Amino acid sequence: MESERRRSPRFPFFASAELMGSTSGARLETSTSDLCSHGCYLDTANPLPSGTIISIQITYQGQVFAAGGVVAHSHPNIGMGVEFIALESGCASVLETWLHEVATV
Repeated sequence: MESERRRSPRFPFFASAELMGSTSGARLETSTSDLCSHGCYLDTANPLPSGTIISIQITYQGQVFAAGGVVAHSHPNIGMGVEFIALESGCASVLETWLHEVATV
């Protein structure tokens, strides 16, 4: 069995998230189940198709992270993996802070 290779470690991370499809404009409220420096996994019964470009906003302990993203993989009735492709101004430090917090728990 081949081990899975990732660009960065993933950490369990539970926060509320809202995303919007770039072409449809449809809003989806969901939650994260894990987070890494390149993306997150969102729990949802109705995931968007792989390749969908989105805007995502994650709220955790009063802080907000916002980025553009793309659905990297989609699992019906389970959720979807999102890769961050364009972080909003100041959000890199928010993401770094969250990852530091969960990595030291």
